[in-house]
Amino acid sequence: MSEILDKMQAADVIVMASPVYFYSIDAQMKTVIDRSLARWTSIPNKEFYYIMTAAEKSATVMDCTLECFRGFATCLNGSQEIGVIYGKGVYQPGEILEMPAMQEAYKMGTNV
Repeated sequence: MSEILDKMQAADVIVMASPVYFYSIDAQMKTVIDRSLARWTSIPNKEFYYIMTAAEKSATVMDCTLECFRGFATCLNGSQEIGVIYGKGVYQPGEILEMPAMQEAYKMGTNV
């Protein structure tokens, strides 16, 4: 975990991504967020991108997940939300490859 936190401290941009499980982030992402408590004051002024995927075709099922990401970033001084990607209607492995969200992610990535 310390390696991940070191990279978060050194980064200018942080991309947080999670599948949506029962309207929230997955356990692994929650662990990263919770463990960052030890260094939260040393992760200021970051640009954030959020990526979420869900089987549902409506972005509203991702609202709570997005609020988890935003709540974390709000605790970090000077954080800025730069982009949000909703990977809607994906359930099976590989489905995302043909979805518009994949192109959105690529396009956002070229601007980082």
